[in-house]
Amino acid sequence: MIELKENFSVTMVIEDVVLPNTFTITVNLIPNSQYNKLYNKAMERIQYYITEILDNSIFVGCQNLKKISDLQFKAQVHVFPDDPWDHLIAMCLYTKMNSICEKVFFIDNITITSNQSRNVSHHFAEEDGGNNNLHELFDDEPDLESYVNYWYKPQPQLFLLHEGLKLTDHTWDEVDLAYEKKKPATVVTLKDFKKPPKGDNDDLA
Repeated sequence: MIELKENFSVTMVIEDVVLPNTFTITVNLIPNSQYNKLYNKAMERIQYYITEILDNSIFVGCQNLKKISDLQFKAQVHVFPDDPWDHLIAMCLYTKMNSICEKVFFIDNITITSNQSRNVSHHFAEEDGGNNNLHELFDDEPDLESYVNYWYKPQPQLFLLHEGLKLTDHTWDEVDLAYEKKKPATVVTLKDFKKPPKGDNDDLA
């Protein structure tokens, strides 16, 4: 088990209130021994996502998008299928971290603690429903499907407020964090081995 702890700050839009908030996130990861050469890049992906994609962004539920869409400020935005209370944030980040690791690590659990919650911690783990839980929670609300699927994408996506809440689909290649693809093994067939002409054999003795 590997434990990672980071901090990030966000502005939260919850119901009709705008709140600054600072989170501490603890991520426990289980390494997949099949991809041991990719451990460093997978860890860097998680750290990059927290420090560059989450930090200093706006957290908003999809029902409040219209309220902020006309604001003429430069900002990174993350949209949740409901108001971004801490328990939903923990669930969404668990799902996202698993997605961006692409099976190099498996996320065992995530714990988040925030200033606004007076340092009460919210924990989400595999035994709480794991990766399927977010889909199951909003399964009967098809209008929210795109906001749910947002957290299942392995790319470091975000919305840009100053571009009309445009979804930008960054890639890991852009930040040199793409996984190197293994070259397919060369298959040699029996017909590739030709018998040498008679009398052409070397004496190896």
